[in-house]
Amino acid sequence: MHVVAVDRNRRHHRRNFGRIARPTIVNDSFRFWPTPGKGSWQGAVFWGLFRSLNLITLAVAFLEWRHWESLLPDRLLGAVIAILGFSFYGWAVYALGRKNLYCGRDGLVTGGIYSWTRNPQYATAIPAYLGLAVASNSAVALALASLLVLCFSLMAFAEERWLEAAYGAEYRRYRRTVARFYNWRQVVALLKQEVMRAREARS
Repeated sequence: MHVVAVDRNRRHHRRNFGRIARPTIVNDSFRFWPTPGKGSWQGAVFWGLFRSLNLITLAVAFLEWRHWESLLPDRLLGAVIAILGFSFYGWAVYALGRKNLYCGRDGLVTGGIYSWTRNPQYATAIPAYLGLAVASNSAVALALASLLVLCFSLMAFAEERWLEAAYGAEYRRYRRTVARFYNWRQVVALLKQEVMRAREARS
């Protein structure tokens, strides 16, 4: 099967992960995500399992929530990360637009939060669920959240060939300049710029 190389400069483990994800999820004859379309059995199976996993993870996290009296700094930090993560997730969904949700084709969005990461929904949902699991102090919630992290990661890899087919050269240019999940270099550069500005303001 032909495999589209994401970027020769990507890290070795990411390239290997992409090669594993593509034949198992993106294979056209046995593809669950992006789903072939409304009414397909793949769509019914995928959305049934994926939404159930999300709801079960949330339910377990809240039902197994330990008493507030035992809140430790790590649990408080987890709660803050969860709140911020879900908030940014909502922003990412709004920025993408209703017609682009669930792999709709209403134009490639590259501005705003999408200029920092190609997959802001996944990049924000991952820390949000992990933070919620830590805040709930539940081993079961953490295991379910970890499974969701794997699902989000595989979905991001699976979408890339579909996006390239949908948007061609425009997506390839975007893919070369914006990180799949977290653009740490851009964050570090921004922090350095802010530090320089602070120093200049003091002098």
